[in-house]
Amino acid sequence: MTKVWVCDDEPSERFPIYTRGNVSEVFVEAVSPLTWSAYAPRSWELGWRDALCRMGAFTPDEFKPVGDCEVVGCFGGYVYLNVSLSRVLGVRIPEMSIEAIDRSFFGDYPDVPPYRPDPRDENPERARAAGEWLRSLFTTTELPELAEDEARLDRLAGSRPDLSRLSDAELLARFRELRPENRYFFAKHIYMTYCSNVVAAVVAQITAAAQAPEMAAKVTTALDIPSARQSFEMWELSRVVARSAVLMREFDAGVDGLLERLLDSPEADAKKFLAHWAEFIDRWGFLGASVWEFRSATYASDPRVPLRMLDRARQAPDTAAPRERSTVLCAERDKVIKEIAARLSGDAEARGRFLGAAQAAEVFLPAREQTKLNCTRMTEEIRANLRELGGRFVDRGVLVAWEQLLLLLDNEVDGFLDDPGRYGEKIADRQAGLELLKSKWPPFVFEGEPLPLARFEDRMKEPKPAVTSGEQLIGVPVSQGVHTGPARVIKSLDDDSDLEPGEVIVAVTTDSSWGPLFLAAGAVVCQTGAAISHAAIVARELGIPAVVSVPDCAERIKNGTVVTVNGSTGRVTVA
Repeated sequence: MTKVWVCDDEPSERFPIYTRGNVSEVFVEAVSPLTWSAYAPRSWELGWRDALCRMGAFTPDEFKPVGDCEVVGCFGGYVYLNVSLSRVLGVRIPEMSIEAIDRSFFGDYPDVPPYRPDPRDENPERARAAGEWLRSLFTTTELPELAEDEARLDRLAGSRPDLSRLSDAELLARFRELRPENRYFFAKHIYMTYCSNVVAAVVAQITAAAQAPEMAAKVTTALDIPSARQSFEMWELSRVVARSAVLMREFDAGVDGLLERLLDSPEADAKKFLAHWAEFIDRWGFLGASVWEFRSATYASDPRVPLRMLDRARQAPDTAAPRERSTVLCAERDKVIKEIAARLSGDAEARGRFLGAAQAAEVFLPAREQTKLNCTRMTEEIRANLRELGGRFVDRGVLVAWEQLLLLLDNEVDGFLDDPGRYGEKIADRQAGLELLKSKWPPFVFEGEPLPLARFEDRMKEPKPAVTSGEQLIGVPVSQGVHTGPARVIKSLDDDSDLEPGEVIVAVTTDSSWGPLFLAAGAVVCQTGAAISHAAIVARELGIPAVVSVPDCAERIKNGTVVTVNGSTGRVTVA
């Protein structure tokens, strides 16, 4: 295999299908060599294996040797997840299926390679163990380990030394020493993700059997999802702005330089806002686009991103308050659960399974999002060491930006500390290579050998034909409701989006840093995704319609095109 990027992996022969599904929410752009080489083989890869073994579905000897990636992989510079390996769960877990596993990765994405049975997939011993795990999900009513994990993270962050007082070598050592902790938190997240996927799949299966497939989304709504809490807090902050003439004038003047202007302002409202803002950043400053890439900016390091979202949210009317909608959604959820249970009254076993799955959804879907946030907090703890170390080499005139440190491989950084001049040409070449990768869209799925760079899509290519009046695009309905409004196509939070209240967000995908942007939106449409992807979960919590896995929507729908989004049927209709 010819490597496209310096940290590319060898694909698995045993498990040959890989996808960008789900992982594109946390690794949006091409991954940096240091991020991947330092943490993928001995942290993310091993953490995922830990989760699969905890479920009882696999044993350690079924994977490649430690040090080689198989469950995760970097190909063409982009991070992928192994689909073939997860499909084995559809074979070994009772009542699960290949189709349910695929739906969690692909939604309704076309052209997915078919499942090809392998004799090693069948394993009665692992099936029995996985069956015990599955049954345990439907009797779980609480997860005290989540509070313990948050306390563990608090202790870790609280014990962070003054990084400015550490030597270069000590900073590098601390960066590497955090790998076991990252593995622990990542393993917990993957475990909770599989728990959530299975629970959501069971809910979908039973509601479909009850002739009410559209009700599955409501059963997984209003669950107090942790990743949506920042949106609720952003809403309250937006009301502070909306009710102050002083703050409204300052926001009207633009978010560039806004915080500095408010710091210089003698107005009481300015001081009040800054106090609230400091609290928000203290809680959520670790978030950002491409949140698990170590070179990424965060809300704290680049506040323009959350300020732009706040600028959009302040213009929404008070009637858009998410807390009020959440109360209504909670009542609707209880009503739907009772209705489905009533439909199943003649089948005691199915009714019991459904009620158990509905209860499990309340436990595991929030847990999945909480553990994802924990991983993101952990990422910032790791990133802080590199930001300090790279910044020193900027001050010394060696690097142009601290992020360039991450263009090195893990086995090159020690040499760079000793003699940085030797690596100047290598860093420049990789910077150019990274810019090239950022101009391409990697394939969403592949089987066997990764596609060469020449087969990647050019992001600046001639766009596909625009949608026409009356045309319908079909995707996966993930949050109920109907909304009509003009489309706003958003490629990245780095773009200065002019989203207006009531507009429909159209995107390839979203991640946890997008949540507050949803406050001003009337609906969300994504090109990729599934029932428990970020856009789906947050849209349900905020009570706005959403459809995901809509082919080519971010290319074919243009800004201003009026569309009707039906989150119950999955139809996006062009006016």
